[in-house]
Amino acid sequence: MTSKNYSSQPTAGICPPTKLHELTYAELYKLQITTYSRFEDNKWFEYNPTPGVPKTTSTINWSMKLHDDSRLTDPQHNKRLHWAKVLVLVRLKVPATGGPPAPGTFATIQSSLKWLISWMVKEGYHEPFELTSTVCDHYLNDLPSYIAEVLDTEVFGESTVRVALQPLYDLWNERVALGRMGIRSLSSHPFLGRGAAKIAREIATKAMGGIKPLPDEVAIPLLNKTTWFLGKPAEDVIRLLDVVRDPDEGGIVIVNNGRGGTRTQIAGKGESARRRRASLFMADFRFSTLEEDSEPWHRPLDAKTTGETGISSDAQIKLRRLFEAVRDACAITIQAMSGMRMSELLGIQAGFDDVTGLPKGVRIDESSTGLYEWFVIRTVLSKTEAGLPREMDWVLGMRPKGTQELPHAIRALVILNRIYEPWRDNAKTERLILASKSGETLQTKVNELGAMHAAKLHVAMKRFIANWVDLSGLPDESLHKSEDNDLIQWRESKGMIFRSHMLRKTWANYTLACDSRLLPAIQMQFHHLSLAMTEGGYIGKNPLLVESLSSVSRQKRNSIIFEMVTGRSAFAGRMGEQLEAAPTILRKAVANLPTSEKWQHVVEWAEENHLQMYFSPHATCCPTRTSEMRCHDTVQTPVWIRKEPNAATREPSLCAGCACAIMDKSHEPFWADRYVNNWVSIKLKEAAGVNLVDFRVIQFRANQAGSILRKFGVDLEELDVRVAKIVEETYASA
Repeated sequence: MTSKNYSSQPTAGICPPTKLHELTYAELYKLQITTYSRFEDNKWFEYNPTPGVPKTTSTINWSMKLHDDSRLTDPQHNKRLHWAKVLVLVRLKVPATGGPPAPGTFATIQSSLKWLISWMVKEGYHEPFELTSTVCDHYLNDLPSYIAEVLDTEVFGESTVRVALQPLYDLWNERVALGRMGIRSLSSHPFLGRGAAKIAREIATKAMGGIKPLPDEVAIPLLNKTTWFLGKPAEDVIRLLDVVRDPDEGGIVIVNNGRGGTRTQIAGKGESARRRRASLFMADFRFSTLEEDSEPWHRPLDAKTTGETGISSDAQIKLRRLFEAVRDACAITIQAMSGMRMSELLGIQAGFDDVTGLPKGVRIDESSTGLYEWFVIRTVLSKTEAGLPREMDWVLGMRPKGTQELPHAIRALVILNRIYEPWRDNAKTERLILASKSGETLQTKVNELGAMHAAKLHVAMKRFIANWVDLSGLPDESLHKSEDNDLIQWRESKGMIFRSHMLRKTWANYTLACDSRLLPAIQMQFHHLSLAMTEGGYIGKNPLLVESLSSVSRQKRNSIIFEMVTGRSAFAGRMGEQLEAAPTILRKAVANLPTSEKWQHVVEWAEENHLQMYFSPHATCCPTRTSEMRCHDTVQTPVWIRKEPNAATREPSLCAGCACAIMDKSHEPFWADRYVNNWVSIKLKEAAGVNLVDFRVIQFRANQAGSILRKFGVDLEELDVRVAKIVEETYASA
């Protein structure tokens, strides 16, 4: 919008509002919308008489940046921009209900349109008539996770939801005027007559604890594949980047002299010389063979080179895809194993610390016991709220003091620094993750790359899952489903329903209770983060991580009650047995409902009863009978301050007999290991002739574990075979 004198009068020749539909296309574009703006302007501004209010509150910027980082004025959005402008026009000039919007609401109008249009872009819709009742239902179902993804938080109020819903109500209310203006609008009420306030309340409530982690069936192969990439595949791709680095440029090289011998010469610096070297390099390059394989993990990229013209286009495309696969594996690893948000990930600085040799921002802190070293990174928060600091610590892993192993998240940071090294000198930013230019090939080292945008990396993560994670064998439903056929979408879309926000929830889920099916290294990482909750104190000091843990804690609580109601799982422990009998009325009420509706009823029941649960690998604590909490009884904690389990005294034997303990199948790995380990000790001591009277504690633990496992339906004979095998191997190695 051109600069204007705000005291000037409106342009002459304004068409009466009732004749808007008679305007020609040219007349519409010259129409005066406000005192200071025409229809054709990229900004619509009106003077706001409210004292102290900034100009932005009464401005609609039509070149607004959408959530995919494109702008509404970009050519691909021409249809979306036109109907959005006409919608606001009719609301200002010929509103169907009430008066026109006040100038002070212009910023809110822009925000509301941004939500809907950004979602339409994501889903591929261009015009209002495409928003059928089915599509509107999809928008409603998607909105909680969509808002959480965009805002990087699950904590948002009803007002945010109402703003996101408002354009659909406006499109319905103004459908007659829009039709006269040539805009086909909604054919039916978007939400069957339901009001915005009620829907907003439901969605805001659903979001907190309602957005689920990745299903185990998806998270496990995904994290296994990203970990796989951090090994030799990443090292191979780093070697491949010599195509970009061109280390021989200007140096002395040995070449064929054409007579069966060789000679030395200075490598040329021209484009044709660079392409020739790249072509020869790619022709000779061979990928590594991994330990478990007999063949290299990837076929040669350029079996047929194109001589003077350099690498074939097919090989260049494959090279870029491999580069991006390593980058995306690193990004997913860091998010999934730290709990940080996308914005914090993209805020990490490039480079290494000259003193420690670690990536910039990373420091090593010693644990309170002195036994461990914590790897912690401090990043700048790009999105803050009142009370939150500008910087935040994130735990990236742990190792026993004196060892040299790097946690996976640190390894990923190292790799990201190395793969971007060819472009670092010319980069326009100090951020670690750079954005590649458009196209299908890698840029040369002289290209100036800028910082990566969240939307672009999010799309890249989806592409990584589709290209590298095989979801074709997924069953229709996950083991812990909360809706019917929940895995079909993952399988059929090849993971394109992925949201990076799910990684934070997965982090919290596995930190609260590590899944035994994960690779041992990943399992170790999550156990380390569990220790960080109690010993290091970092997680407790990070409100953003507490938010995720709290949300997942509610989900796990809901899952436990859900499985009690549906009878899917057996429970042990005194509280487990009581809770199994408690929701009898609820069980009858949901008996004939679809799974998704059963889940919603369970969530509402749990919230109404204010149930709190605390999780560990061996048991879940539901402290409703505080006077009988054994972890507090041991230190005689006053009953009125027993709000949660005592972390200092809580241990498996106490929990197993506690009135507040629940044990289910998720705790089976812990009790199976406890059973085996204690019976191995008993058998070895028996063979050594030791009097077992002195080892009654070991005997008690073994029997206690066996009793709990029987309630889960575990075949103890299989565990006894494991015991015998371990004892036999112990004697064989002695």
